[in-house]
Amino acid sequence: MGHVNVPDGLKEIIQQNNEKAYPQIIMEQASYPYLFHLSDIRENLIAFLPVTKQMHVLERNAGCGALTGKLLSMALHVTAVVESEEEADILRVRYENAGNLTVLVVPASDTKPETNVLYQDQAYDMILIAGEFSKFQNELSCMREHLSDNGKLYVADANRLGLKYFAGCQEEYRGGYFAGLENYDKDPERFTEDDRHGEARVYTRKEYEQILKEAGFSGIYSYYPYPDHKFPSCIYSDEYLPGRGELSDNRRNFDRDRLQLFDEKKVFDTVLAEGLFGELANSFLIEAGNRTGEQRVIYSKYSNERARQFAIRTDICKKADGEKSVRKYALYPEGREHICHMEKSYEKLSSCYADSNGKIRFCACHTKNDAAVSGFDPGVTLQDVMERAIERNQTELVKRILDDYAKRIMEYGGKHLFTPTEDFRKVFGEVHFTEETEAVDICDIDMIFANILIPAGSEMKIEEAEWTVIDYEWTFFFPVPKLFVLYRALYFAYYQIMGGKGTPLDELLAAYGISKELKEQFGRMEENFQAYLGKGSVPVRNMQRVMGTKIVPLEQLLRQDAGNVQIEEMQNVPFRVRKILYHIDRQEYQDGSVVCCGWALAKTWNGKVLPVNIKAVMPDGTVVTAELKRYPRADVADALKLRRTCDVNLNLGFDCVFIVPRETEWKLIFSLGKRSAEYYYQNK
Repeated sequence: MGHVNVPDGLKEIIQQNNEKAYPQIIMEQASYPYLFHLSDIRENLIAFLPVTKQMHVLERNAGCGALTGKLLSMALHVTAVVESEEEADILRVRYENAGNLTVLVVPASDTKPETNVLYQDQAYDMILIAGEFSKFQNELSCMREHLSDNGKLYVADANRLGLKYFAGCQEEYRGGYFAGLENYDKDPERFTEDDRHGEARVYTRKEYEQILKEAGFSGIYSYYPYPDHKFPSCIYSDEYLPGRGELSDNRRNFDRDRLQLFDEKKVFDTVLAEGLFGELANSFLIEAGNRTGEQRVIYSKYSNERARQFAIRTDICKKADGEKSVRKYALYPEGREHICHMEKSYEKLSSCYADSNGKIRFCACHTKNDAAVSGFDPGVTLQDVMERAIERNQTELVKRILDDYAKRIMEYGGKHLFTPTEDFRKVFGEVHFTEETEAVDICDIDMIFANILIPAGSEMKIEEAEWTVIDYEWTFFFPVPKLFVLYRALYFAYYQIMGGKGTPLDELLAAYGISKELKEQFGRMEENFQAYLGKGSVPVRNMQRVMGTKIVPLEQLLRQDAGNVQIEEMQNVPFRVRKILYHIDRQEYQDGSVVCCGWALAKTWNGKVLPVNIKAVMPDGTVVTAELKRYPRADVADALKLRRTCDVNLNLGFDCVFIVPRETEWKLIFSLGKRSAEYYYQNK
């Protein structure tokens, strides 16, 4: 999308509401311009930058002020520049109480920097261009001349060779598939007068660097906002690149339909292995200016799609001498207590698990200048070890890791029978266990495999390796069942590490003492915990479903309608459906969405087995827009002895995802011909 339109009524909405109401407004409007202009996730692009209260900042392309508020909270003064009086009016209303803001209107037609009011007797400590960089290329030399001695220019924009464009996303500003990859049908000379003064376009990493160097900038340093520069959740750098499997949040086509030509997560893993991430990242945040010896943030991760009192930012910082540290900051004033809680958690957990004799230790943490600070441990996570073992088919090593994990969780931390407290109920709700279970009095419920480090080189001596728990943010100072900690670790391992394959989840849990009854109770505890975090609203990563833009898989292009084409072909065949069978393997509420997985099929009187239609419906009959993925289920064919009556590649399995409020009742209807069956959900 090019210059994002200002929706009618935006100024009035801002006048009548504060920023805490914006998430609900975005949901109600279900429109990309509202998301773009009002989402606080936009601020993740710049919140980690070293802006201080002594700095004068120039924000070019400020738009309706999605980034301006954060800059105002960080800097001494901000000069925000927009192209229209409409945008200027919105900025003044939005930040009417800010005494450190100047709003200027410079029309896009004003392309003469020497007459531009921005550069008349004014020096800036930081200049920011977020989006549409190509429109300001002719100002770059002037910008450099008006930076202070240690001033920096920051440029954020898309990468012409971003992997998402190979995968089927449309071009950032002009639209169309592969337009940027094909260099906008330009001849080999990259930069033309049309590019400098016309419609915005984007460049490759080398092209951005060349443009900046031609304008006289040095000290160029690249960050990689992911998934992109508009709504980033992580900021990487060449000094801290993504790990294997991290880049899985790729549903970001809020403004346009897209194709899905391959699995970006898997291709990103290959890109990282080949050392090509810097060339194929989706977006850049480029710093240009005189390099200084100050501490630099080399990685920043945001956890701000939570209640404000739990929203934090995690930075990895590197000093000039190479020493690294990890720092966690509250993103809002309401979160300062949560940051202080981390130091207390370290002290209490260390005391609680002293009986492990070093088998379970916790990375030291202290509070300094409103941040929770800890050292950087260079070990390897148990999740990394498990993923590599699965890749190499080392099933025995995976089992040893699981066995050792379960043994440590159940053996250490004290042995007391669980009794629920009032504090427990506030977080996890009312639960009823039919059997006695052990509890730990100080409980880190997020002691999952991704949060446990072991020393590099100790992978084959799992039972002897010392654990270092690196993230104990979700520690509670009241008793919690030990089996709940084990349940969460196994659950996330099954879906995030094992990919939902191999031993069925129920069997895996049962092997470690978690019955179906306990699984049901723990599932309710987890859902209540997510509600406690304030995760009932739909996060940005799922807003594509709200916006209603399409993701068209390659299989659908090749087969015209993957999954449903088989059903449609059968509708005209003279047969009678005898019965419909289905089973729900997994159903949960995640980040504002219902996730329902299982299998369904129809049996006909003449012995055929066929896939069925599936739709999500509200109690009043309203059909809910659902994302439906189908796939073969050979295990179902084997279990029901269907191999003689159906093709094992028939798409009997399904994942159905749709957005409804947490407390809402709904049902899935499975149908074919004149037969149907219903799965009805009631939140009890």
